[in-house]
Amino acid sequence: MADASVPLSEPPRYPEEYPTQYSVLKQKAAHRLRGSGSAARHYLHSLFPIVTWLPKYNRTWFFSDVIAGLTVGMVVIPQALAYAKLATLPVQYGLYTSFTGVLLYCFFATSKDVTIGATAVVSQLTGQLIASHASSGEFDPVMFAIALAFLTGVFQLIIGLLRLGIVVDFIPAPVIAGFTSGAGITIIIGQLAGLLGIAGINTNDNSYLVLGNTLKNLGDAKLDAAFGFASLAFLLFFKFGCRALTDRGHRWARWVGISRNALVVILFTAISYGVNHNLAKARFKIVGDVPKGFGPLQVPDARHIRGAVPASITVLIVSILEHVAVVKSYGRLNGYRPDANQELVALGATNLLGSFLGTFPATGSFSRSAIKSQSGVRTPLASLFTAVIVVLALYVLTPLFKYIPSATLSAIIVSAISDLISRPALVKQLWDIQLLDLVAFVLALGFTFFFSIEIAIYVSVAYSVVVLLYRLARPHYAVLGRVDQTGLWVSTKDQFLGRIATPPPPGVLVVKLEESLTYPNANYFSEHIKDVVISTTEFGGVVLPPDQKLWCDDTDDKIKSARKKNNNAVQVHSLQKVGSDVTIASLPEVAKTADSKLHRLCAIVFDFSAVNGIDSTGVQMLTDLRRDVDAYAGQRVEFHFAHVRPRFERILSYFLRITRTDHDVTPIVPPSLHEPQYSSQRANDSSASVRQAQETDSINQLPGQRPPDASSTHSVEEHAGGGGDNDRDDGRPVRPASINVREYFHATVDDAVKVTLAGRDVEAAWTA
Repeated sequence: MADASVPLSEPPRYPEEYPTQYSVLKQKAAHRLRGSGSAARHYLHSLFPIVTWLPKYNRTWFFSDVIAGLTVGMVVIPQALAYAKLATLPVQYGLYTSFTGVLLYCFFATSKDVTIGATAVVSQLTGQLIASHASSGEFDPVMFAIALAFLTGVFQLIIGLLRLGIVVDFIPAPVIAGFTSGAGITIIIGQLAGLLGIAGINTNDNSYLVLGNTLKNLGDAKLDAAFGFASLAFLLFFKFGCRALTDRGHRWARWVGISRNALVVILFTAISYGVNHNLAKARFKIVGDVPKGFGPLQVPDARHIRGAVPASITVLIVSILEHVAVVKSYGRLNGYRPDANQELVALGATNLLGSFLGTFPATGSFSRSAIKSQSGVRTPLASLFTAVIVVLALYVLTPLFKYIPSATLSAIIVSAISDLISRPALVKQLWDIQLLDLVAFVLALGFTFFFSIEIAIYVSVAYSVVVLLYRLARPHYAVLGRVDQTGLWVSTKDQFLGRIATPPPPGVLVVKLEESLTYPNANYFSEHIKDVVISTTEFGGVVLPPDQKLWCDDTDDKIKSARKKNNNAVQVHSLQKVGSDVTIASLPEVAKTADSKLHRLCAIVFDFSAVNGIDSTGVQMLTDLRRDVDAYAGQRVEFHFAHVRPRFERILSYFLRITRTDHDVTPIVPPSLHEPQYSSQRANDSSASVRQAQETDSINQLPGQRPPDASSTHSVEEHAGGGGDNDRDDGRPVRPASINVREYFHATVDDAVKVTLAGRDVEAAWTA
């Protein structure tokens, strides 16, 4: 065991008087005001990261950015046309959206790899929202989509400017993976009718309905199917074939694979032109006439903005989640740290300003960002070169877009979206790591498939919040024992070290709270600590006659149940203990011996190393807990705290000041109504219990232990010389000033336990 000659660690120098809340706030406000000028300059500078890296721009970066920008430009044009079709909008709006994304992003970006523009998931969501809100004819679909972009941009800009990007952290990665995979499956199913040329299928229905209707109408497939499946076959051939050639060292194959969308569009557009250019009506569905250049600048009208408010919330959540996921992924892969708040500013500026040019909601693209990263991009300036390609397409290539087969665009969507679907290995990984994460993934995927992306987002986000609150309200705690070989205090339920851990001295309980002590979990901690006290210590309080008990008093039943549970645990622990010679036949005797060795509780030591927050409800819990354990033990039980963070010292000193008084930290009932119902003493008044225990029970004292003393109800004043002068009769809080709490705060658990042993004969046995 611990060497008794080892001196106690030097205790922290706690102040005699803690600053008031007012003085703390005043000091913080003064500090903020002194630095407000530099903070404002830093904030404005952070809004435009381009001013940081542009002065360092060089020729090497320029050539790399040109290559990456032009490469992405070859991909963004066919995808923009396809995703506009997915959003049920004319194809030119996809080009408008992609242009504003790549043009504006470079001025606000903190990621060199990300490309903002039309994406499959947000386009699919936009199409679903248009179908549900604008199908009745009340709203124009194009204006409704523009209003969605405007509102989404406003909300994103507000969140980014106020630096509230922390809200994104409340959505776990499994939820993002789930709804992305579900959206991918939904999009692929919705494009089957386009691949086959089947008309009359409402692709905005639930996925299982779309799949069923497509299969029922397979007989209506047209010539479009030949173009659709041939385009898909070429895309997959280029994708996997070029990847295999690249792995074998053929560098040219990588660029061919990256350009596969453009190559397939050029090939099948040429075939379509050869078939249809002399016909009055095309033999299969084609894009049709595309207006040249940009449309007129316009402001979203108020009627469409009001109608788009509910739908914009879903677009806001999806676009933020998708964009931040892309940004963080490529930042992690390429060794830099993007700023999530500034990325929301960039995304909001893109959607807000783009809406005046006629864009629908945009966000970061997984596929184009991957291509940009693989192309060796060096700075966000590469987006400008992509913008040049899009402008060229709008003013020069629009006549050629007329003959692009719609089935080819469907094939491009299917090929691009297939990379967003999570692999089966992720399911196995989530199963191995955390079942709740797997449930979140399945919920997001399932609701996306059977209902819609909008419903899936709400359900999965609600589930994530519930899980988060549950983990906060039902945290872990541990009863600690000491491993003598290392001097560490570990949970007695630890699978390995718990078997060799030595419990603390008789009458001492060491508890570690593994979460902040706040209102969601205060009652949970209190009830479980009291259960531990009942199961591991002897009852020393007053046994009241039946006519004096409260109708709800179930202390006797709790004691019996706790004893039985504790005896079972002792038997199991005895069998598991390393080197134990306990046999099955001797287990009842082991349990009987363990029960007979219970001692009255003298002190509880709290390990606060994992506590990051304490509120008034937590302080009230400590106060109530101390009153209850005093009554149970029939004597004053000291509370000691180890590893307390400095910012919590003032709060805990307040607790030590008001403990064992009738003051509530957060009174709900006015103090004048605190009248006892059965006697002049409260039913759970620890002072009364102590006095009666002193009169009726003195034989249970440990050797060397001081007897219960009812002369004071305030242990801090007793030890610190404060007396009871600071107690008030009006129920107002007692100011914790000029109080010495050195005896109750300790640097280590060992120090706290040794202090509880002062003056007791058991100290020599425990420290031997």
